[in-house]
Amino acid sequence: MRIVTICLLSLAVIASVADAQTLYRWVDKNGKVTYSDQPPPKDIKKVEQPRLKSSTIETSELPYEAQQAARNFPVTLYTAADCKEDCDTARIFLRKRGISFVEKAMVNTDDAAAFKKLFAVDGLYLPSITVGSLKQQGFEEGTWNGLLDSAGYPRTAIPHASPAAPTAPAPVAR
Repeated sequence: MRIVTICLLSLAVIASVADAQTLYRWVDKNGKVTYSDQPPPKDIKKVEQPRLKSSTIETSELPYEAQQAARNFPVTLYTAADCKEDCDTARIFLRKRGISFVEKAMVNTDDAAAFKKLFAVDGLYLPSITVGSLKQQGFEEGTWNGLLDSAGYPRTAIPHASPAAPTAPAPVAR
């Protein structure tokens, strides 16, 4: 057990030292560009030490399928101040499924006109949702589940993954 611990610590030290090595860049008298971890010959006047970025890869907490759904079928929730109970129910539903969404609020006649044009309707029936190019007026859990399922969103929130927190509702007409 002690040997394993010593080996692991040695590897950690070696890895940290290897990561901290200096890199040199110079151009010789023939115009040849050289990169090396060794200092250049003494006759080289201009030496650069480029800084390399970390080699880590940023990853999402979401599985690939959920990332694809969010990229290809963004979700927008349409609400209004007088839609308190139903709009709250819709927000809770989306959060339970772990869906990242943008909320747009109907605050004036321009917003209402933009909504009517988008949904190709004469009236407002809120809450409403778009999932990519798919649209649904009014909250009906089964229908909304169908839209989200067909777009590839997970049925339940992914443990330890947090969707982007929704921002304050933005007006529709912008």
